[in-house]
Amino acid sequence: MTTKTFIPDSYKLTYTLDEVKKTFAQFKLHSAEKELLPNLIRLEKNNGYNSITGANLLLRIRNGNNWSKCTLTGLRPTETKDFYYSDLPINGVKSLCIIKYLSDSGTIEIRACKQFYPHTPTDRTHLIKHLIQNF
Repeated sequence: MTTKTFIPDSYKLTYTLDEVKKTFAQFKLHSAEKELLPNLIRLEKNNGYNSITGANLLLRIRNGNNWSKCTLTGLRPTETKDFYYSDLPINGVKSLCIIKYLSDSGTIEIRACKQFYPHTPTDRTHLIKHLIQNF
């Protein structure tokens, strides 16, 4: 008998490339099914000056006056090429996000499960696979 993993509502946000600097690429909100995240986000290479493990790329959300004080999370690779997952606080609650990053097209698509994050790694893996299949 297999247990069915709960599938929460998820909302898609699309960001397009805004500017590129030596240490980051900045993206601007293009469209959103629900406005869960701010207008600007940045992708940065993980240089190790943080406590984030298992992620080569970092996502910084512009939710403060100064980029250095904004929310930072790691983009962890999935089994699917160009797809990552992350835990982002939305309204102060850890939320699972699936990120599709196609560097060639200059777009980032985020599917955010608002205020929902699976407790067990098994549930998380099932949900990540489901969200990627239905992206």
